Amino acid sequence: MIFITGGVRSGKSAFAEKYARQLGENKLLYYVATGVSFDDEMKKRIVRHQRDRQNQKANWNTVEMQVQIPLTIQQLSKDAVVLFECVTTWLSNVLFNYEAECKNSEYINNCIESLQKQLLAWHQQGATIIVVSNEVLDELPSRYKEVNLYRKFLGELHQWIVQHSDEAYEVQYQLVQQWK
Repeated sequence: MIFITGGVRSGKSAFAEKYARQLGENKLLYYVATGVSFDDEMKKRIVRHQRDRQNQKANWNTVEMQVQIPLTIQQLSKDAVVLFECVTTWLSNVLFNYEAECKNSEYINNCIESLQKQLLAWHQQGATIIVVSNEVLDELPSRYKEVNLYRKFLGELHQWIVQHSDEAYEVQYQLVQQWK
């Protein structure tokens, strides 16, 4: 498992896609897209990401998901490379798409545990997993408890992913720093 983080528009997605293509030569490439086009900015970002993948010399199998991992990719082989893009968007989906349930942190914990189990299952199946996330934890605490709750869950999830990863990278200004 490989973790890649960085600021918004830092170059982390381009790095992750390039790394996935290198690792996935002669393998099945899966792009797990968690983005939901809820506003114009997000629609443009999704289109840009789709266009970027179409311009690559790679055959991406794009799988869209909001919260639950689709059944079609729960079982993978060692011939698979999965690019999970991205944890911050996925966690936002959990919190905002299911707002009523999210008042209960047990629901959030169950979603996180489900994702963790799936990442470990892919790893045990021999697939290569690249997990991308945004670094939003350097900011000062918010006056909004929902934002701080999001940051708490995200920080814990990042730590868990790094703990279980073989490699961890941070990308800033298209510069890549390997931490693990």
